Amino acid sequence: MIVSLIETPNYSYINLHAEEVISSNYLNDDNQGIYISSLQFETVNRLFNFLKQSSAQSNNLVLDFKNIQNVQSNIIDKIIEIRDLGHKLVLMNISEKLIKPLALNTIENSKNTLTDDEYTIFYFFSEQESDLYQIDIESGNIFYYEFKKRLIKYIDEYNKPHASSFVYLHSFIDLKKFISFETPFIYYALYRLAIKIKENWESNLKDKPILVGQSLTSTFIVSVLSKLLKLDILVFDKIGPINKLYNKLEKHNYENKKYIVVSDLVCLGTEVKITKNLIEFSGGKYLGNVSLAKIETLTREDLDLDSIDRTISVFSITDKNNVELNYYIYTNLKKLNG
Repeated sequence: MIVSLIETPNYSYINLHAEEVISSNYLNDDNQGIYISSLQFETVNRLFNFLKQSSAQSNNLVLDFKNIQNVQSNIIDKIIEIRDLGHKLVLMNISEKLIKPLALNTIENSKNTLTDDEYTIFYFFSEQESDLYQIDIESGNIFYYEFKKRLIKYIDEYNKPHASSFVYLHSFIDLKKFISFETPFIYYALYRLAIKIKENWESNLKDKPILVGQSLTSTFIVSVLSKLLKLDILVFDKIGPINKLYNKLEKHNYENKKYIVVSDLVCLGTEVKITKNLIEFSGGKYLGNVSLAKIETLTREDLDLDSIDRTISVFSITDKNNVELNYYIYTNLKKLNG
């Protein structure tokens, strides 16, 4: 299973660190989470075997090395084998220490420029004319458009009041079905969410905060994040066998412990606020909330980006995309101008 493959009309994209994390944690049981930084031969060989049998839309292949600090010495041979399958390769986020192991000095291309000890883009070919030079390749944009394309299939008309938040929902996002039918991609999305958690709470992770699940869907999400971040979890209902599982408030000592609340989808944040209050009332320290997706009901200018109540997610529904996604929230109140 290759989890990070994203196909566009112009190229196919694969995140090698995400694939290494999957190999380490789910295939080899090395249990290093997202903290592994060395790319192993087995991961690249798994990719080679996958590509040998695939029918990709494009022969242009982008391999992202972000978060890779070391590679096994024989990996370059396998990358050349991937190229020899007929792929024109573009490498991304190559740190200076990878140049020699990947034999990049042997490739002469004036488009390749080392900036701040890194090749943001490295064309693994010497041709001076290529359609790839005209393409803007940025992993965040690639992921955003892929998530949106997949998510829209699981948004249905609803037109009912939301019981806990007292608003009307025009649409319903079936995240359970999204996770069930898009499982490989969901693992990649949760890998990206784990990276965001690490970046946002790096100073707190040494204290081993506990990840808190709130529902059946979020329990699957929190179980994956638990493995990737090597953190224990707490679930407020009786679901799921993962690491250390606490399912009753009175059985768990909250004192002097930190918590990150994990959601599947955050709309108006009612459930998150309830969970936050339970944690703080019981003596714990609430660090913040993360989710697979969230609804931004305020503009970015009106949001306090440093607020502890700001949800961190890998995808947002905003005023820029809600019409395309056919997602609306409204109330019974009349508009200001009629």
